[in-house]
Amino acid sequence: MILDTIGWLVALVATLTGLAMLQDANRTPADTSPHGWCRHIMRLCLLIGITASAVVVLMSPAMRHASLYEVALRCCLTGILVMQSPCPWWHYVFKGQGAARIERRRVI
Repeated sequence: MILDTIGWLVALVATLTGLAMLQDANRTPADTSPHGWCRHIMRLCLLIGITASAVVVLMSPAMRHASLYEVALRCCLTGILVMQSPCPWWHYVFKGQGAARIERRRVI
């Protein structure tokens, strides 16, 4: 029961983070070479895959029954995903302050 709850919460965090990252990923890449476009398209595909699979785990009760190792893997991968946000996670997800929208702070 506790593993199912942890798995559901991790899927919720992964879904919210994936959706926020997809909002920032729709800009054109700074590197306009074919390599830069390939990385951009690959990043979009992987973010769509992460978000879609997290939504499936979030909505399907049968997918929540996982072993300890599967839940640990989900937690670690979601932690890596969350740590890549350019500002504190809750600002990034709930206020929409992505990399281009972070306000500059004055340094005195």
